[in-house]
Amino acid sequence: MSKKNNDLMKLDIYEILGLSLEAEEKEIKKAYRKKALECHPDKNPNNPAAAEEFDRLKKILEVLLDSGTRKAYDKVLKGRKAAALRAREADSKTQKLRADLEARERLAQDRPYLSEEEKLKRELKRLEDEGQRIIEEELARVNAEVERELKRGPKSATSAEHDTLKPATGGHKVKVKWATTKDWSGYTEEEIRQMFYKWGDILAVVLKLRSRKGTALIEFKTKQAADMAVQYEKGQPGKSLEVCHLTEEPEKRKKEKKEEKKESGKPNYDFESVAAMNKRRQDERKKLIEEILKEEASS
Repeated sequence: MSKKNNDLMKLDIYEILGLSLEAEEKEIKKAYRKKALECHPDKNPNNPAAAEEFDRLKKILEVLLDSGTRKAYDKVLKGRKAAALRAREADSKTQKLRADLEARERLAQDRPYLSEEEKLKRELKRLEDEGQRIIEEELARVNAEVERELKRGPKSATSAEHDTLKPATGGHKVKVKWATTKDWSGYTEEEIRQMFYKWGDILAVVLKLRSRKGTALIEFKTKQAADMAVQYEKGQPGKSLEVCHLTEEPEKRKKEKKEEKKESGKPNYDFESVAAMNKRRQDERKKLIEEILKEEASS
């Protein structure tokens, strides 16, 4: 197990985030983002301790979002607090008698005894091996919508199709621009996702690279995430970028939607037609995003 995990076992990570042991996932993410904003390396370029604190917060988030690791950690933390309380109340003689009794009980057991500390170490090792799996993005938004629509039936699926094709008007999309250099060809899609993930859940990323500049369109799940990205994200050191809201719909797409509305009649839905409709909606959504980027790049 790494030194970072050993150090983590000695901390009260709930106290660091200002949370209780019963905190829900939504509260954990909110507290993490608040702390991450305060110590983000880009906002504290002259403070080397800020980067260490930022990395520690990411490790804390991994532990609290994995149910198995969190359960093991909670047991250790409760045991540590209970032990501290008992140590204040009991004298050395009582502690020795209790330790001897517990040792005899462990020897009497048929199977090997694993302390809560050992269980936590195993959970942390498992988490370390699995890497970033537990904090990757949730299932793709379109696939989730398809599943819900198929359960609700054709009528709901029709409504969901129009809702999906309607562009966000609350600032959910942001446009990112940067200039390339001779020694740097620009950001990759993976780098863009990693950089903007901290502001909130990302639904889609479209990247466009030119000879001297690059452009990306990012769609966030919430308006708050988009607003925070526009306000705070400045890019990596020496690789600055500009972030702004993107809320306008291309005129070409507006005309296409009007024509579709005129030509559409009352559909006759079955399972195959719903599946085909959902695939068409995904293609149209991708086409819409690419057209927005194209129109913005030429402006």
